[in-house]
Amino acid sequence: KDVVTFAHPNMRGGGDPVRVRQNTDDANAADAVNIASQHRRDPTARWVWDAATSTATWLCEHPEFVRGRDVVEIGAGTGLLGIVASRLGAKRVTLTDLPSELPLLRRNVAANANANASASAAGIDDGGEETWSYGDHQSDAGTKLRVMPCAWGDDAALASLGTYDVVLCSDALYQNDEETQAKLARTLSQLTNRETPDARALFAYHFRENLAADRRFFEAIATLMSDPKQHDVVDGELDADELWLFEYAHAKKPAVGGS
Repeated sequence: KDVVTFAHPNMRGGGDPVRVRQNTDDANAADAVNIASQHRRDPTARWVWDAATSTATWLCEHPEFVRGRDVVEIGAGTGLLGIVASRLGAKRVTLTDLPSELPLLRRNVAANANANASASAAGIDDGGEETWSYGDHQSDAGTKLRVMPCAWGDDAALASLGTYDVVLCSDALYQNDEETQAKLARTLSQLTNRETPDARALFAYHFRENLAADRRFFEAIATLMSDPKQHDVVDGELDADELWLFEYAHAKKPAVGGS
């Protein structure tokens, strides 16, 4: 199906669901030429995978994870998870993916913002990026949303993005080579704010009986971040045996004068 609908009573918006388009080519002719000359399209980015809806359900059951926080989603694809975070009260949500995938991502973010009567039309922030807002009421400043390019391990893109309280990543590992897996781990680590004590990265992994092929990511993230926690998924498209939901943090800094 072209449109995926996700609803949960804990989301803002009076029960209105999030709707995202998938598996479409949204680039206009000029965009297509420019994109094709720079980047190869990602065939997995334009689908809503089961891990995304299961992780979105987990966030809805734990809205404090993103409420009032500065959130980034990497490998956002259709944007479902980041849009859900905005509907749970995140202060700001930045959705990223390869440049080739941004037209669909922008379309979905704009459509869900504009579907709410209190949402603002697109604007331009201080950095020249197009932004949207989502709020429950006209007086509600709401959540700021923006879409930005980010290839994993791209130092220039990571520097432009900065760091965040919460980093979301869902079902991003699929037939990736070891170098790409290491870049994904580094991207998660670099985007997670070291100065915020409770900054976290939430990584959803769909176990497809090929864990050995993805071991490089888990080896790399173990050297870059600490305090791993695994959360149980009690509702959604996947059960706990299929969806491994990990929460990572940076190692706590030693106290001044401590050993």
